[in-house]
Amino acid sequence: MKLNSLSDIFERRLLRIPDYQRGYAWKEHQVEDFWEDILQLESDRIHYTGVITLEPVKSNQYRKWEKDLWLIEGVGFRPFYVVDGQQRLTTSMILLQAILESVPKEAELNYQSIGSIRKQFIFYEADNKLQQSFIFGYEKDNPSDEYMKTKIFGEYSGSNQFLETLYTHNLSFAKRYFKDRLKELSIGDIAIIYKKLTQKLKFNLYEIDEEIDVFVTFETMNNRGKPLTSLELLKNRLIYLSTLFRNNEGREQLRININDAWKTMYEYLGKSPDVPLSDNLFLRNHWTMYFKYTRKKGDDYIKFLLDEKFNARNVTHPKSPENELKIEDISSYVRSLQESIVYWFYMHNPYYAQSNELSDSQKLWLDKLERLSFRSFKPLILSAFVSKQEPKLITDLLKTCERYNFTLFNLSQRRANTGDTEFFGMSRDLLTGDKNISEVIDSINRWISKFYDPEKFLAHIKEKYKLDRDGFFHWDGVRYFLFEHEQWLREKGKQATSKLSWDILKSNSKDHVTLEHIFPQTPKDAYWIERFGHLSELEQQHLTHSLGNLLPLSRAKNSALQNDSFPKKINNGDGVGYYNGSVSENEVAQYSEWTPIQILNRGLSLLSFMEQRWNIELGDFEFKGMLLHLDEINFSALGQHS
Repeated sequence: MKLNSLSDIFERRLLRIPDYQRGYAWKEHQVEDFWEDILQLESDRIHYTGVITLEPVKSNQYRKWEKDLWLIEGVGFRPFYVVDGQQRLTTSMILLQAILESVPKEAELNYQSIGSIRKQFIFYEADNKLQQSFIFGYEKDNPSDEYMKTKIFGEYSGSNQFLETLYTHNLSFAKRYFKDRLKELSIGDIAIIYKKLTQKLKFNLYEIDEEIDVFVTFETMNNRGKPLTSLELLKNRLIYLSTLFRNNEGREQLRININDAWKTMYEYLGKSPDVPLSDNLFLRNHWTMYFKYTRKKGDDYIKFLLDEKFNARNVTHPKSPENELKIEDISSYVRSLQESIVYWFYMHNPYYAQSNELSDSQKLWLDKLERLSFRSFKPLILSAFVSKQEPKLITDLLKTCERYNFTLFNLSQRRANTGDTEFFGMSRDLLTGDKNISEVIDSINRWISKFYDPEKFLAHIKEKYKLDRDGFFHWDGVRYFLFEHEQWLREKGKQATSKLSWDILKSNSKDHVTLEHIFPQTPKDAYWIERFGHLSELEQQHLTHSLGNLLPLSRAKNSALQNDSFPKKINNGDGVGYYNGSVSENEVAQYSEWTPIQILNRGLSLLSFMEQRWNIELGDFEFKGMLLHLDEINFSALGQHS
């Protein structure tokens, strides 16, 4: 078969990426490989780049392309859908646009003006300047369509209402990458890159006929390259199923609804560009909420969705009435996905939400759960929002979930899957109204009463001292606990702003500390020797890693400074110290001395806060002394500094 260059492929063809295709999925690794292939290609050789598969667009479809009809029926361009190879084609077009933007407007590349190149590959304009069409792009309703036209190809748009999605972030990155590389090259070198791109990269070009099922072909073809995500596979499948309802007038509307839903999902999955949300995690948690979860099915959600639920057999010849898939079933599922993604985004980014979308208390507790971990509660919380439960009761649910996770996992060290089957099942019951939210909250509280056990917390801390020799310092809940204590102190002191950043506190840089041992691990200073030197090595170790000796810092501190004396830690004379740090640091700065008795008293105070904050009982004074690992120290025999 004859190999075709990019110039051959764009010979009087109008190319569109159809609605069932994924958006632009290539990231840095693939873009970099593409660039290196072109860079390393010798000018007199060709490089086989892969397969491009095109589907001719039928007249009843392209007649809906009102702005392109003049080019098809007047000028004679043939319209095609890009079924396979769109990632390579899109990357080629982004590089081509970057090339055109990297040379002067009056320049020529291989004896072609910038205008003629643009007309051949990107933007065809009639002589009267009234009719205009993009040669390559997305179907009109694709969320990447407007972004490609305006931000990548740089053309004016009447609406200019593009959406930022996971895919548009990838488009933007690719263009920045190519422009950064091209600005290092001369015009002559850029002309060589242009020639390689348009003439030396070669493709196998296939035009498929009407007898091939393009939707099934799409799933197979795209898995040769970067595998389709579950969400991409599901969209293709649902659009395919919509075509099987041949005598149902709602099938066109269903296809529109599917495209709208996926547009919304990709918008919200990529709404926070620095931390995009996983489409697979969203789909799995929605599946848990929407379909009855059982341990038998386990977590294999995509097999259920594609193999059991949304397949052609259930539309055309279902095995039983309960397997029959109606157009209303697909429509309801799609609508639920579209509605759920908004709440899913706010669950992970609560402070993006407006006051009419989430209450201040809901934002507060969602933020806590995001820091602590939602664990098994995501489907249940999503269900509470989607089913429009009373706002105050949603807040109560969030509080209860946070209490469950902290008391059972950070304190009682229960198995990670404790309760998950019940809570997954309740998410569906809450959505359908089989359970109300008060019943759900009561059920979670019963689990806490049954499985909270302070003895297991004591055993866990004992293990930390034996195995790691660092006690509370490496307790998995210490940073969350001390951050919550900081917020409590701030509210008690009515301080409007917080100096303690969670992002800084949770980081663990090699040479800097964010969680300090007030009495240091290497107590060489005379201050510490005088107050702790008479204690055994084991007693010093227990004090060093006891809860009352740990302090969250408002800014990362050089680890070498940890060994300073207590007065220098309060204020080192250069404007740095506990005195102007977090509220917790300010509180410790009020002490005139730091001795074993202060470590004990602060530890007991922190444990009292723990009991109050999570509504639990740890035990009596003797138990708390054992928990703090200070029960064997004879405080009454300590020196004058105590």
